[in-house]
Amino acid sequence: MRTFTETGERPFVIGAARTEILAPPLAWSNRFAEERAIVCPDVFEPALLDRLLGVARRSHYREEDVSRLGTRQVEAPQTLGTMLTLLLRRANLMAWLEQVTGTAGLAGVEGHVVQTRAGGDALDWHDDRNKPGRALGVTISLIDSEFSGGAFEMRRVGAPESVRTFQHARPGTALIFAIGRDVEHRLLPLASGGPRRVFAGWFMRDAIPAEQA
Repeated sequence: MRTFTETGERPFVIGAARTEILAPPLAWSNRFAEERAIVCPDVFEPALLDRLLGVARRSHYREEDVSRLGTRQVEAPQTLGTMLTLLLRRANLMAWLEQVTGTAGLAGVEGHVVQTRAGGDALDWHDDRNKPGRALGVTISLIDSEFSGGAFEMRRVGAPESVRTFQHARPGTALIFAIGRDVEHRLLPLASGGPRRVFAGWFMRDAIPAEQA
């Protein structure tokens, strides 16, 4: 099993008022083509990250049973989730992601803040194609407590040896990954500590390609 490549390079930074693109898309597009995902560290300005983590700690979470997949907790009401969808849907970031991933027509973001706890919360293999229009997945670490376990895993369908893994240990790190018929992902249970808290969402297309309809 391999981990997703982490270079430490910061490709973009999201502030309260604007998003700055720091890296040209070419090197990142090559990585996405190979691994079907990219790891983007420190995507928020420090002051904004501190604010987001504070909101995450104060938020309320309700139990959610994800049909046939597992259990977790979801922020309710979606205060921080709404803030993050607005921050992520800026036009220059979506244009950069279109170039990196070869995905045309990105037009919005949906998602929510979720957390899993030691003792059983987890999600089995799935592909996120249950809602039309989802083009790319994104998870962003909002973790402020130590834990073990809870890894995100992704694989190509029909190729078990292709599993790659990622641990959302550093707050503010984003994993942006492909959604399609050929890839699926899962979340392993925490062994101890936690909770494991992330924003889990999707970059959405303005039109649904025929193969996803």
